[in-house]
Amino acid sequence: MNTRWPRAFSRVMVTAALSCALSSALLTGCGEDRHGRSCPGHAGRDLSGRAVAGADLWQKKLRCVNLEGSTLTGLVSEANLRRGNLYRARLAGASLENVDLRDADLRRADLTSATLSQVDLRGADLSGAVLGKGLLTDVSLDGARLTSADLRAADLTHVGLASADLSGADLGGATLSDSDLRGARLREADVSTTSWENVVCPDGSRSGARVSCADHPARAAARTPDQLRVSPVALPDSSGEGSRASRCACSRPFR
Repeated sequence: MNTRWPRAFSRVMVTAALSCALSSALLTGCGEDRHGRSCPGHAGRDLSGRAVAGADLWQKKLRCVNLEGSTLTGLVSEANLRRGNLYRARLAGASLENVDLRDADLRRADLTSATLSQVDLRGADLSGAVLGKGLLTDVSLDGARLTSADLRAADLTHVGLASADLSGADLGGATLSDSDLRGARLREADVSTTSWENVVCPDGSRSGARVSCADHPARAAARTPDQLRVSPVALPDSSGEGSRASRCACSRPFR
């Protein structure tokens, strides 16, 4: 039997439904994804929600792998995880060496105290990721997204951050040395206690004993492309799919 409700009551029901929908949106965050980004067709191997030992990924070609919510332990070496889904993955204390993570989704990943060496993260999304107390050496983060990322007390040596988005990131107590931040966005980032040692600042100038990138993080927009040109930085580069990341043979490294 079909029941016809009074019009006024119908309005109340509709209003209540909209209110519930709005409350849910506020709780989960407007437009916030509950899952990581996968390649079209979900072509990658599914290792989501598992405990994965680094040895199981050694020299593996796992493009578009799904490691969402997984826990990675030990040493991950010479693996191709390009465009992988590591959303909310746990890598605290893990070691990554010669790993291809270009365009990977590492949003909200936990890399606390992780060690990264010769890791290619160009174009990766690390929004909200935790890299506090991490040790990053010869890592490329050019064009990466690190909005609201936690980099407190992290040690970044020979790291490429050109055109990276560090808006709202926390770099309190972090140390950056021999690194390149040309064109990087530091809007509302906490760099008040960051140490800068021989770093190319976002505006193309170099930090020095008395010059900190924190003093002029927003001047890059006013500089011309010619003014932003400085000596290249030797950073890892991945040549070919699944190949081992190799160092860039630059003629004039930082000195």
